[in-house]
Amino acid sequence: MTTFKVDPKRFEIDKEMYTRSLKNFSAEQPHKHAIYYTSVLMSEFMWTKDELLQCVDEMTVEKLDAFIPQLLSKLYIEGLIYGNVTKQIALDIVETVESILTTKCNTKPLLPSQAKRLRELQLPNGSSFVYHEKNHVHKSSSIEVYYQCGLQQTQPNMLLEMFVQIIAEPCFDILRTKEQLGYIVFSGVRRSNGVQGLRVIIQSDRSPEYVEKRVEAFLNSMDDYIKEMTDEAFQKHLKALVSKRMEKPKKISGQNSRYWSEILSQQYNFDRETVEVEFLKTVKKEDVFSFFKDRIAVGAPYRKKFSIHVVSSVNGEKELTETNGEKQTTETTEDGNNLLPSPELPPPMVVTSVAEFKRDMGLYPLPRPYIDLQKARSKL
Repeated sequence: MTTFKVDPKRFEIDKEMYTRSLKNFSAEQPHKHAIYYTSVLMSEFMWTKDELLQCVDEMTVEKLDAFIPQLLSKLYIEGLIYGNVTKQIALDIVETVESILTTKCNTKPLLPSQAKRLRELQLPNGSSFVYHEKNHVHKSSSIEVYYQCGLQQTQPNMLLEMFVQIIAEPCFDILRTKEQLGYIVFSGVRRSNGVQGLRVIIQSDRSPEYVEKRVEAFLNSMDDYIKEMTDEAFQKHLKALVSKRMEKPKKISGQNSRYWSEILSQQYNFDRETVEVEFLKTVKKEDVFSFFKDRIAVGAPYRKKFSIHVVSSVNGEKELTETNGEKQTTETTEDGNNLLPSPELPPPMVVTSVAEFKRDMGLYPLPRPYIDLQKARSKL
């Protein structure tokens, strides 16, 4: 790395491939666009595909050659050495890397104030936002509805995962099988920059507005669903989640990825599965229900919602609206079952400028490391 020289021919090939990948993003499936725009809107800072595409013509061999020594002049290094090595061998490898960088590049450590980490936007309690984007390639539209639940910590981590475990099957059964909203129906946990929440992603031929109403109707029905759940059914879900969390990676690369994710997030909870599962075993149905009523249910005091609507423009907006408007008037599914009633909700705030939206939002703090870093360093 310290002696790397840019090959002009290889540079042009890689540049062309990178440019093509940026351009091809517009042809990706709508649900992937919804996931991407959620990341753009929720992250403190993120270069968009369009912004990157505007800069590729400025990339030259000369600029890259000039950038490399600038990149290596100040560094903060974290590494993972996992496998058939001793502690001393691992420390020797790190010392060798530092020695080469210091000797050949005169590398200095980054100052603590320079080691900046990205943070996640903190939506206000009781808020609801929506952001619209068009898709000019596919006939289907897509939504991601995200309910922000706060910082990652052992207790909320397990309550959120348990809630997702409980709703996964009925979510697919109702929205995919019975209401036939689309082939892609997914509910799960979204985690980014130490913040987490519930996400529901659907790709559908129906309008995003209609699909979002059906998502809200489904979540509203979970109130009675969880309240009426028997202890036996709850314990079955709990055991299933415990089993899933305690499943050992089948390859060394899988365990390596777990450890590396702890380093990337700087949470360093290297025994996360054991710690969180021990807490999970103490969770009661009432705990999950309270979590739902506090953070996700309609009218919840800490509800924070953001919706991404990726709207197909292939057939024209007018045709899309008329087609779906006709379907929205029905009160039953295609097999004759009654639709779940949609709750009355105030209209969301429409985000028209990503930059202005981010300027108005606060930021979550970063989660604290699980271990005492000073003590850990003193043991080296």
